[in-house]
Amino acid sequence: MATQTRSSDANQTKTEPAHTQGIRVRPLFDPAASASHNTHTPSIRVRPLFDPSVTGLPKAQWLGGPERDIANDLQVPFLPLHPPVGPTFLDTEACLCRREPNPATLGDETGSLLWRCSGNQTVIDVDFTTGKWFKPINSDGKDTRKVLELPINDGSNPPLREHPLQWDPESSSLVPGTDGLGVWDQACTGENRTSFSTSYYRATEQRDRGEAPVDAMPCWRPGAVPLKLQDVTDWQTRGCLPGFQCQNNTVNSLPQFCPPFAECQMARLGYHACAIDGTNIGMGPFEPIICQAGKYCPPGGKVTFSCPAGHYCQPGAATPTPCAVGSLCPEGSSFERYFIPLGILIALDILIIIGIIVLRFRSRLSSSAQVHQSSLSKKPESTVVGLARAVTRRKYKRISEERERLHDMDHEMSAVGTPLPPGRGDVWAGFQEALAMPAQSYQDPGEDLEKNLPPQIRAFIDSMRKATDASEIGLSFGYSQLAFQPKGSNRPILQDITGSIRSGTLTAVMGGSGAGKSTFVNVLMGKIEYTHGKVEVNGVPGKLARYKKLIGYVPQDDIVLPELTVRENIMHSAQIRLPQTWASQEIENHVAAVIDCLELSHVRDSLVGSVGKPVISGGQRKRVSIGMELAAAPMAIFLDEPTSGLDATAASSIMRTLKAIARLGISVITIIHQPRMEIFEMLDDLILLANGQQLYEGPESGVQPFFEKFGYIFPKHANYGDVVTDIITGNGRAYKKLGNISKDALIANWIVCRKEVQSSMVPTIEVSRPGSPDSSSSTADDDNNGRTSTRVSVVRPVSPFSLNFENAKTKLRLSSASVLAVGNLNASKAPLGRLLKQRGASHVKQFTLCLSRAFLQQYRNLSIFWFEVGLATLAGFLLGLAENAKNGVLFMGLYHRPYEILSTASDFKSAPEMALLTAIAIGLVSAAPGVRVFSEEMLLHRREAEAGHSRLAYFLAKSVSVLPRMTMACMHFTVPLWLLSTPVMGWGLGFVANLWYFYCIFGLASGISMVVKREDAPLFATMIALIVGILSGAAPPLSSVRNWKMEWLWRMSPGVWLAEIYFGQLVSPLGYLYDIDSAAFMTGFRLDGLWKNMGILVAIGTIYRILAFVGLLWGSKMRI
Repeated sequence: MATQTRSSDANQTKTEPAHTQGIRVRPLFDPAASASHNTHTPSIRVRPLFDPSVTGLPKAQWLGGPERDIANDLQVPFLPLHPPVGPTFLDTEACLCRREPNPATLGDETGSLLWRCSGNQTVIDVDFTTGKWFKPINSDGKDTRKVLELPINDGSNPPLREHPLQWDPESSSLVPGTDGLGVWDQACTGENRTSFSTSYYRATEQRDRGEAPVDAMPCWRPGAVPLKLQDVTDWQTRGCLPGFQCQNNTVNSLPQFCPPFAECQMARLGYHACAIDGTNIGMGPFEPIICQAGKYCPPGGKVTFSCPAGHYCQPGAATPTPCAVGSLCPEGSSFERYFIPLGILIALDILIIIGIIVLRFRSRLSSSAQVHQSSLSKKPESTVVGLARAVTRRKYKRISEERERLHDMDHEMSAVGTPLPPGRGDVWAGFQEALAMPAQSYQDPGEDLEKNLPPQIRAFIDSMRKATDASEIGLSFGYSQLAFQPKGSNRPILQDITGSIRSGTLTAVMGGSGAGKSTFVNVLMGKIEYTHGKVEVNGVPGKLARYKKLIGYVPQDDIVLPELTVRENIMHSAQIRLPQTWASQEIENHVAAVIDCLELSHVRDSLVGSVGKPVISGGQRKRVSIGMELAAAPMAIFLDEPTSGLDATAASSIMRTLKAIARLGISVITIIHQPRMEIFEMLDDLILLANGQQLYEGPESGVQPFFEKFGYIFPKHANYGDVVTDIITGNGRAYKKLGNISKDALIANWIVCRKEVQSSMVPTIEVSRPGSPDSSSSTADDDNNGRTSTRVSVVRPVSPFSLNFENAKTKLRLSSASVLAVGNLNASKAPLGRLLKQRGASHVKQFTLCLSRAFLQQYRNLSIFWFEVGLATLAGFLLGLAENAKNGVLFMGLYHRPYEILSTASDFKSAPEMALLTAIAIGLVSAAPGVRVFSEEMLLHRREAEAGHSRLAYFLAKSVSVLPRMTMACMHFTVPLWLLSTPVMGWGLGFVANLWYFYCIFGLASGISMVVKREDAPLFATMIALIVGILSGAAPPLSSVRNWKMEWLWRMSPGVWLAEIYFGQLVSPLGYLYDIDSAAFMTGFRLDGLWKNMGILVAIGTIYRILAFVGLLWGSKMRI
């Protein structure tokens, strides 16, 4: 009970009202201004309490007035309705307790004075027997009148609260118990509440001074009328709602709402509670207050505790929320700082850096050891080559074109046809050593024609024979009346092409632009299905596409992986395409033989580099491209302008290598444009085309007599390659002064010539040794013991104007027409079907090899990896910084009824907007890297797929290889975002949701890269990812979209499912405080279905990848 004097209470009034518990609210009011205001307006049903006409102060009406429902009256427990007499106070339930005589001895002046506590101080009681009665602890003595003379704040003789009494009308006496009391009186405790009593005393003093009883006013704003929020029944049932402080609210002081000051209204409109000096306040003593951030208000709302360490308490917290292990949550925290993920991220980055350093150090040591071992085993003359290898291994420096020229100078610049000594000690010429051997003679089958070949070439030949399971390692092609006409076109690209290509020859296809060279070659390789005619391979008719595993193709551009070394590019091709039965050591030996024979040993461990940033020379890149095909042990190689982009010396060296490969028995067919003289003379056979038809097909030596027959004159000392090119393109007037030089005339000349010779051809029986350059078939018996084969053949008069017409008829290649007509006696025994089944690694092994290669590529492109994670970190940091000011409060809705009127401005958008910004940021970060997964290798993939690679194994390997990189980018994005934005959603859930969205965007970008040009794909993918992010349902809200009947379109975007995860996890934990169902209705998002939404994200990302795989199969036809 208060023990201060009334003067001291008056002094306290000037400093701090007791009912505010230390909060300085007095400066908000002007007592002089408030004196002119009545505490209530006539519209309030408590009007009988006051009479404004008497003085300037409210005055209670003791009797009279309309009938009233006391339960609905506004309660004003701090307002003294009459001058108190004797000790008086307000108890903990806002009951007015005062000393009054026992009703049983009401007329006895010597009767004892008891304590009477009555509730619901809306009117003065007429019945003085109501209320809860208590005896004083001590006796007052005989003179009870002195008790009433004591100050109202005297607390010397408080009530004996353990034994309450109530008036019994039947016995007209006070009896123990409280069962007969009303709800307001029954709540009385008789325990003085100092803050209530002090306000009552101050209001009494203010009335004594003729002032407005400011301390008794239910609202701080002058003239404001409160609105009752809860009635007695609701209060007794629910009490103070969770998350609120109701320290002054009791049955006799029910929660009320008061109109706020302008400053408070502005704060609420700005998503903040009313506060002074950072402490939340109400606009009246009985207005519930939202629990302060950093504190929590247990059920009941009577006490407030500071949030303990290891927990955090957001505004309106009813219980403290435990922080995750390792998070920073000191006492009084209102949000959680996630430091364990930050520590894990830093540790991972450090481990990656250490791993990179260790790997590179080991690679350096290994390279140094190999260089040292090589220098000990080499002759002094090879020191320069060893130094070159050492430099390229250590620093991957570019091997200049000049160095290559010096290395190959003496054999590249030698005269055409000049034999080179085999296996010279000074310079190793690779495959070109085979050119130094004398032309093979088949007069003596027992002669060992390979004994003088260098061991590297012999090793290559042995590998080829093992791979082809035959002594003859080349393919022959025969074709008759071949034609190709695209669908929807009225003009054929190829027509009436008849002839054949022998195994073991270097054949060039020449013609002007649009002559049909590429189409003809593509038909022979099986890339294009011819529309008319017949084609045979080794005398066996059938679809050419089935032989793609036995055919190599070297495109015009050097399509190799720049991140891999020379050996790694060639080794991968060998591991994928060689027979499954080969052991690893056999593959290693074959690759080593290919590298040695292509003169790439000194750069075998050098990166290939890109065209823009070369590491090795252009000629060496071309050899690598050829080596990737030779590594697969092909029986035929097609090349598209292999000399394009090379200088004369390098071009001559490449063609000499191809000539040597053909000499070893592999069929080499190349498209060539305007070859120099020495290259032209290297060719075995020519196929000249114009307007999709043949102009000539035969040996290189017969082309000059053929055209001279029709009046063309070849100038002396001229480059015959240029002369032929001019003639077949219709520009041969300089070589024929009179007559028709058009391409149609040339075509007609060839048709006439072919008919003349065919009329004189007769079938002959030949006995040939398999592998002969003059053999027309590369088939062999399954029984490898037989070394001879008998065939029926009809020779083709390709060039009847060679030096000896009769010799030409018996020496030239078989006509495809004759092959198709007569057939080959060994065709039925050809082992090609068995070879095709053996070729190529299994799909599982191909997946493993492609995955290993993809990881190696990423390791070699670490700068790109660090750029990606750096960009992700920056995006997460900036987004987290933007959300940092909210201190993790990303949702504010309407409080549950009946406190909804106390709500601040609703913030339904922060949670969806955070998801929107996250989706946009992830899209910007991952769209371009997602494109790079496939777009940079589309040409290489097509080259490999055409050679028999598994498209599915490649696609799965590339998709799996980016998962670690994608995970690291997601972690670098999510950690700073969660560290700064501090949402209530757990970091683990946020990371998983973001990871699956990364998964979706990578899949989307991969699909885009399949149908969009490489140079346009990054920008296009970024724009699509931006659109997908905007369709997350934040703006426009999903509820509006639903009204447009367009929700299905938004639901196709992964952004909606990400936003729904965010919304559910950020809003659902606040369901005890806010009406979250109305928020879900307003936004259109669902609150549940977390793992369903996660599963849908995974499904969408997988669907994107399925579409990307479809694009990989047919995307080249859809590419825009």
